[in-house]
Amino acid sequence: SSPRKSIYTSTIDLLVNDVAEASSKVGGFVQEFHGLVAQSEIKSDRGIPRSADWRVRVPADRFEDFINKVVSLGEPTKNRTDSDDITDKFFDFQVRIANKKVQVERLQKIIKEQTGKVSELLEAERELGRVTTELEQLEGTLKLWENQTSLATVNITLLERTRYIPPESPTFAASVSRTFKGSVDSLITFLQELALVLVAFAPWAPMAAVLALICWLLLRRTRARAH
Repeated sequence: SSPRKSIYTSTIDLLVNDVAEASSKVGGFVQEFHGLVAQSEIKSDRGIPRSADWRVRVPADRFEDFINKVVSLGEPTKNRTDSDDITDKFFDFQVRIANKKVQVERLQKIIKEQTGKVSELLEAERELGRVTTELEQLEGTLKLWENQTSLATVNITLLERTRYIPPESPTFAASVSRTFKGSVDSLITFLQELALVLVAFAPWAPMAAVLALICWLLLRRTRARAH
């Protein structure tokens, strides 16, 4: 019977005592199992435990042993493996590729011999282009599946449970500086908003001046009559 074709993807979250040491061992395991590192990153921000993210590819027939090695480095908080059996699709594509190759050879023969009408020849060339494109797409997908089934993907996150560095408490001088800066920022915001109000009012200023003058003249005339 033909071997099964499955795509394996594992996710491991691991608490370790020392991220740097554990990361070094993960790299050694990858070499030991003849795998490859697709991505790796160590994060070290103040106030939070150090962590490291790895995405590695290891031979599918040994990836369970690789996972056991990685898990032995610490305490797993997540250890999940997903598999996708594509055996039927894989061998179906192989059959379709073989059939497409036969079609290509037949069309190439027709074009080479140049038998029949010119219209038939042109139609054969168009059909050859279509079949060739389909063949390339099928071969590309099959090549991708070959890679995915031969090498399993393992996503590893290492989180350090020791050496936690708490955030620094601000000193009195730092508190004063932050308060002063906040006050200055508030003043700047107020002045900016006041400037916008003045700009918005500017087109109405002449009309307001005329109305104010009329009101003043009327008030003055009213006072004069009263006297």
